[in-house]
Amino acid sequence: MKIALILISLFFSATTLACECLWQGPFKTVYTEADLVVYGEVGRSQGNGFDLSIKEIIQGSEYREQIRIWGKKDNLCRPEAKEFPSGSQWIMALHRIDNPPADAFNPFKANISFGRQDDFSLSSCGVYWLPVKEERVSGNILDGSRWQYIDPKKTPVIMAVFKAWLQKLLPDEALAEAARPQSQARKLLNETKMFLWEDQRNLLPEPEQSSDEEFGPIRPNLRPGLEATRAEDESAKPAEKSESNSNQTQ
Repeated sequence: MKIALILISLFFSATTLACECLWQGPFKTVYTEADLVVYGEVGRSQGNGFDLSIKEIIQGSEYREQIRIWGKKDNLCRPEAKEFPSGSQWIMALHRIDNPPADAFNPFKANISFGRQDDFSLSSCGVYWLPVKEERVSGNILDGSRWQYIDPKKTPVIMAVFKAWLQKLLPDEALAEAARPQSQARKLLNETKMFLWEDQRNLLPEPEQSSDEEFGPIRPNLRPGLEATRAEDESAKPAEKSESNSNQTQ
């Protein structure tokens, strides 16, 4: 009987703390409603909050270079802060915390908080975050199954392509093509193209190495003129001596 009561209490406590929200969809459908969309790197983490150093502001405005983001607390529909380790980079669509509730801070759990005024929260009801690694963006940007944040079959998108899509310079179709899963045949084809391209580059003749003198200022060759002048001076000296001797004799 006691075991049954314990199980029932655990069930109701888990149900009470469960997150309930409607799935908002992929990144494309959620980022436009966010207060701030940034590309940043996670710094210090404590409790259910972590700091994010902003590398680039994509949407919205923020004067601080580093912001505090708050994650899961009780039944709030937010991801766990531990999912964002220090040094990891992300693109995040955030909501600014305004007028936090009276019980936002629990004195018995100093590291756990709803969040402070003008801090930010991260929702788990959609693809509100995209991992970035080596300038490549992963995650379900355009589509994806319900409650699926990352499709491992999709190819990470180059950051430049992702930014061009955000700026409406590329259509959804171009981004979808960039993220399309690569089969072994397609990977082999791409590697073959790169090999042939590199091989073609190696066939080009190497540029001739020229000395630095060729790229220096053009200077006239004065040596012949100087030698001719010196010869004239030498030939004129005996004549001058004989003329001076004749004057002395007279």
